[in-house]
Amino acid sequence: MPNPFDFFLLQHDLRFVALAALICLVSAFACVSLLRHANRAHGPMQWIWIGFGATAVGLGIWATHFVSMLAFRPGFSLNYDLALTGVSLLIAVVLGCLGIAMTTRGQGLADQFLGGAVVGIAISAMHYTGIAALVMGGEIGWNVPLIALSVLAGMVLGGLAFVAAMRRRRLLGAVLLTLAICGMHFTAMGAADFSQCFPIRADGQLSNELLSVGVAIMSLLVLGAALGSIVLDAADRRRTAREKARERADAARLKELSTLLELATTHMLQGLCLFNASGRLEYYNERAAKLVGNLLSKGDKHQLHFHDLALALQGNDESTSPEERAELEARIDGMLTSIGKGETLDYMRTMHDGRIIRFIHNPTVDGGWVTTIDDVTSEQRSQAAVAHLAFHDSLTNVLNRTAFNEQLDQALTTAETSDLNFAVLAIDLDRFKEINDTYGHVVGDEVLKGLAMRLSAAVRDGEIIARVGGDEFAALKMFSNVESLREFVGRIEAALFSTFDAGGITITGAASIGVAIYPDDGDERSRLLNNADLAMYRAKNDFDRHVCYYEAEMDEHARARRAMAKDLWTALAENQFHLVYQVQKSVATDEVTGYEVLLRWNRPGYGAVGPADFIPVAEECGAIGAIGNWVLRRACMDAASWPDKYRIAVNISGVQVSQIELIDTVRDTLMLTGLAPSRLELEVTETAIIADKARALHVLRQIKAMGVAIAIDDFGTGYSSLDTLRSFPFDKIKIDRSFMTEVDLNEQSKAIVRAILALGRSLSIPVLAEGVETEAQLDVLRAEGCNEAQGYLLGRPKAINWHANDKPRQKVKA
Repeated sequence: MPNPFDFFLLQHDLRFVALAALICLVSAFACVSLLRHANRAHGPMQWIWIGFGATAVGLGIWATHFVSMLAFRPGFSLNYDLALTGVSLLIAVVLGCLGIAMTTRGQGLADQFLGGAVVGIAISAMHYTGIAALVMGGEIGWNVPLIALSVLAGMVLGGLAFVAAMRRRRLLGAVLLTLAICGMHFTAMGAADFSQCFPIRADGQLSNELLSVGVAIMSLLVLGAALGSIVLDAADRRRTAREKARERADAARLKELSTLLELATTHMLQGLCLFNASGRLEYYNERAAKLVGNLLSKGDKHQLHFHDLALALQGNDESTSPEERAELEARIDGMLTSIGKGETLDYMRTMHDGRIIRFIHNPTVDGGWVTTIDDVTSEQRSQAAVAHLAFHDSLTNVLNRTAFNEQLDQALTTAETSDLNFAVLAIDLDRFKEINDTYGHVVGDEVLKGLAMRLSAAVRDGEIIARVGGDEFAALKMFSNVESLREFVGRIEAALFSTFDAGGITITGAASIGVAIYPDDGDERSRLLNNADLAMYRAKNDFDRHVCYYEAEMDEHARARRAMAKDLWTALAENQFHLVYQVQKSVATDEVTGYEVLLRWNRPGYGAVGPADFIPVAEECGAIGAIGNWVLRRACMDAASWPDKYRIAVNISGVQVSQIELIDTVRDTLMLTGLAPSRLELEVTETAIIADKARALHVLRQIKAMGVAIAIDDFGTGYSSLDTLRSFPFDKIKIDRSFMTEVDLNEQSKAIVRAILALGRSLSIPVLAEGVETEAQLDVLRAEGCNEAQGYLLGRPKAINWHANDKPRQKVKA
């Protein structure tokens, strides 16, 4: 089949392609506009609008197709069967009508999408019928997957277009429908191979010239439909504005009538009272009497005064002290004064039975006022529930991040005006991802709820606990002395490290806690939170403690790492890195077997920086991928230029191992440099593999299949060594240098080395020992049957220069 891009660019007149797209966009705009009119109409008029819309979209599909066919240059002139050409137009209109009808007469989102999908089917059916109308010899070759893709694209984009149009996204709907028509057409054309076809002549054909006239007529009709839809939309907006104006006028009249009706009825959900200018009650309905506890029904209503009613409602009884009664009366007199000034009063009272009643006093022109009374208990409780959800975590029911930030801001305000200090605690659960991965998210949720419950039970007045992330909590403590803060931290730590049942599984909690104190560690919210996080990360990195208080050095350390990250990117851009090579030799023969590639960086202003210092920073900031690719490419280029074909060993970081792109990187590097795959050895650590074992081993198997050797580095320092060796056929085991330090003096170290060598022999995997620095260490390796070794005794890492005698000579790079 032809290349799709060559097919589009070389076999189409792009001017006609642009014209087809324009016609398609105009017809799509007309269709979605008429679709909205059809949706608003009812009865027979709705079917008329459906017909108009179907005609617009059908003509647009048809015209787009045949203008695109005019753009198509297969290498011979095209002719069309007149009958099938007409049938293709009929199919587009009929199926378009069905799709629009399904959308406008449907009930929801699914019907709207299905209606658009039917229009997508209309696009496909019209297209392939139009292709069938071609009169020519030979046979078209078809790419079945592309045919399926073209039909699916038309259906999906058509469905989305109609959903967008029904959501009043007319332009988006028009664009999506245009993409549906054009995308389906050109995908379908890409599925067809006309290389075996040739022109023939027969009666009843429609030539390109006649087709051009027909397309021009159809395009004018489409343009007319679009212009008509624009005019209709403008008229509709004017009509809608007039209708809204009438609705507002009617609403005003209805309000006046409602007021009269409210005054006349005694049976309504809202309580109503009328007071005259002197404050006497003139009218109330039965609903008002029920809402205020039948206080209104006591005595002659014309003898009841607002002052007496308000006293009764606000709790005045025999137990009220004279001072309290005087305060109540002053408050009521203030209300009467405000009403007399024409002010509307709106307030709520909680009744003795717990009901919440809302009173609204609206002054009237004659000096009196109308009081409406509502029972808003349910509404207030619902609002309280919504407010609770807005400021509480839905899973654990403790405060959320928003509420915690507000509490922290209040604590800042309080601390600025008092002698109190406060501390912010950043809490991150340890091994929570392992719990989710091992037991599932249901158990993970139970763990979060259980810990939140224990933390909530541990806090007291002036202390706050909140969940601010997936497995992150925060706490706040107001204190006047450090001892109370330490006691609070102890309670939090005890709650976190407790053992509890979660979904039938016994879980022991663990967390890292960072503490930042106002004002020493920050006097505004973001700085306090950031410093608490820094302290928390320090606690997480320290093996022997779970709580860490912020120190200024932490901030300096963080800034230093950020500066180093910036310099790493600069080093990449300015080629500041260089490579050195450490020789690897046979233990038995002392012959050179290869070289390990080591990365070096002379950081401007700092001097030489070791990989152990900058590689973790590179992994954090995302530069490790680019650095690793540079090292691999540079090392392969160097090795390819050596006259002796020594093997090179290149370290691969854990981040690179987990990336599928590493496969292509290795393949492309070998092709670019010309290095034989058998001369390249990639070294990976157990930790890098275990982080995402399935993915890492898949990547390594693909690379090994190229002929590249894979060595497991720092063997014995991980926590799944035997399982890792069983899972992947490594080409070499490298004993970590930590076991070589006292191998000639310490029997335990020697026993470990001996066990690793025995394991290598049993698995037929050669073993290389790192860090060999003394003859005694080398003698032990020779006696135990180690295959290879490297270390300062055998050669320090240096840059390699090759001289005319084709023998390697190492020297320190200037």
